[in-house]
Amino acid sequence: MSPNRATRPFPLALMLTVGALPLPALATESGVDNIGPGTDGFFVLPLDVDNLPQNMVAFNLYYNHYKATKLNISSLGGKVPNVEIESTAVVPRLDYLSPVRVLGGRLAGYVAQPWLKQEVAAFGLSDTRESMGDTTFAPIILWDMGKNLTLGAAVEITAPTGEYDAERLANTSNNFWTYKPLFSFTWLPTERTELSMKTTYSFNEKNKDTDYKSGQIFHFDYSASYRVTDNLRLGVNGYFLKQTTDDKQFGHTVQFAGEDVNDGVRGKVFAIGPALYFTFLKYASAEIRWAKEFDVENRPEGEMLWAKISIPYAF
Repeated sequence: MSPNRATRPFPLALMLTVGALPLPALATESGVDNIGPGTDGFFVLPLDVDNLPQNMVAFNLYYNHYKATKLNISSLGGKVPNVEIESTAVVPRLDYLSPVRVLGGRLAGYVAQPWLKQEVAAFGLSDTRESMGDTTFAPIILWDMGKNLTLGAAVEITAPTGEYDAERLANTSNNFWTYKPLFSFTWLPTERTELSMKTTYSFNEKNKDTDYKSGQIFHFDYSASYRVTDNLRLGVNGYFLKQTTDDKQFGHTVQFAGEDVNDGVRGKVFAIGPALYFTFLKYASAEIRWAKEFDVENRPEGEMLWAKISIPYAF
């Protein structure tokens, strides 16, 4: 190995830490990212925005569970056995829709603060940590394009407010800031069908404790559903994530220990699964979504479960 290449240590680098929402990963430092793929599914944005009350607040409560027993390492030629990564999160999120107009749309914002439990076991080592995670907040502009289409643009910011220790296998903070330009839409192409998507692109700051800068990441969540009754929708949901630039440490491309190739440990994953959405009261909703991961590179391969309840009110 050339001495000018940063090397990812084993087994710590194969472990999970979490960002705004939990997603076990191998690409990026110790497998961390600040994305939370799969967070958003049905009706990412509200419809008929211009006709909603001038001031609205929505309380959202998310539950997430992820479990993986396979670890895919492309540069090592396949799956690593005897790995178990389990992550559980409860995430309250507060949304606010204001009457302020910006660039022809309505200004809104949100903040999310997860409580996380991480359990990691691999290579004969294990670790568990449970505490507050990193905080994510964002201003967002919503454009009403008619009763059946809303567009949204934002910049999500994740601050390292959770607990971090460079010597731990499991952490609830990434120990770096992330800035994510975001574009999303919700569209009803017909009376009964719904399509929603949220796309982000992550720019990660350096972890000052390790001089490690994780690569940039493109990601999107998607949902497609069909209204079965006035209150019930069935659909599919999932996510796609691809790291677009290499990890760097001490200014050099990161590689796995013992490897001769500067692979930059770039990750990729696609997930899909069934989902159910139920509405009650005037604006309130509940949903449950499951997704299985495929086409995984440099990440654990597992299954994700999301549940969410949303209760808006005007004042």
